[in-house]
Amino acid sequence: MTETLPIFHAPKTRRLVSAWVVGGEQGAVLQRIGEFDDIFDQIILCSGTPQPDGSLNQPWPLEDRRRFCTELRQMGISPLLLYGGKSDPLKTPGNVAKFIDGMLDECRQCGADGVDIDFEHWPAVDRFLYTDFIPQLSQRLHAEGLMLSACVYPISMEARRETGMTFIDDSLLATYVDHFRYMVYDLYCPPSQYIGPTSMAPWGRETMTYAATRVPRHKIIMGLPTYSVDWDMTDPKRSRQVNDYEFIAECEKQSPIGRGWCYYWDVNLIRYTDELGHPHALWVSDAKSTKSHLVTVDSQDLQGVCFWLLQTTADPAIWQVVREHFNRW
Repeated sequence: MTETLPIFHAPKTRRLVSAWVVGGEQGAVLQRIGEFDDIFDQIILCSGTPQPDGSLNQPWPLEDRRRFCTELRQMGISPLLLYGGKSDPLKTPGNVAKFIDGMLDECRQCGADGVDIDFEHWPAVDRFLYTDFIPQLSQRLHAEGLMLSACVYPISMEARRETGMTFIDDSLLATYVDHFRYMVYDLYCPPSQYIGPTSMAPWGRETMTYAATRVPRHKIIMGLPTYSVDWDMTDPKRSRQVNDYEFIAECEKQSPIGRGWCYYWDVNLIRYTDELGHPHALWVSDAKSTKSHLVTVDSQDLQGVCFWLLQTTADPAIWQVVREHFNRW
């Protein structure tokens, strides 16, 4: 670890601001980033998964990512590459080395500042596999002046009681990881039969309080949603995540309560009926609900925030409230 790593660069605002992006509509996404390049410190490109032999697939072609990273650097934004996937390819030592080699090679070719690891839904039995993998990757990245970020489930003391041991032990890995991105969303997620918002302020405060007992605060990034959850109350299978602020605005016009603010949860609710006559409960992640989470970041003195997902259909008012709230002055 040296002061030349991107983690030590002063953020543009009072807190580090970052977001994940996926391939497609790259020009339009870059334009949106350019409109708010005064707040973004990091952009994370979803880059691929390990194949059965440890090699990388490339759903987002390498040359396109290289151009994207070049554009980001011209805006003073640090690019990272995200990799996820299942645990099976990493159960062979040779595959682990090949996977790590592939990630570092792509970082060099793209001009990225490091790697974000997003392994999800691994069984708890793979806890030691993950715990062995992260130090190996950390050592290789830090040797080249690159940083390591890891996506983590947001849990609390109460949730730990129910979920038990997971495959990620953030406290054990805090020495090796530069940023932990706690994904404070998907609390209620289709096609679950349990209906509610994807994120809410009390849950965010609770999980971030618990995270700060396990890893240093300067390594904690609070992951926040730009998307909402639209629940079909008649046919739950038709429920979905929505990242389209214009669609949400149209639903609001039909809602007998408008965009109703739910106190304590700090999230908006829209009620409407679709063309099939099905009543819907649309829990909205917007600028107002985001503001409540930003207050949590400040009050708990966390490193910053990361948004899933930066798309042109995401409400630009979210970026504006981040700009206003984290403004240094």
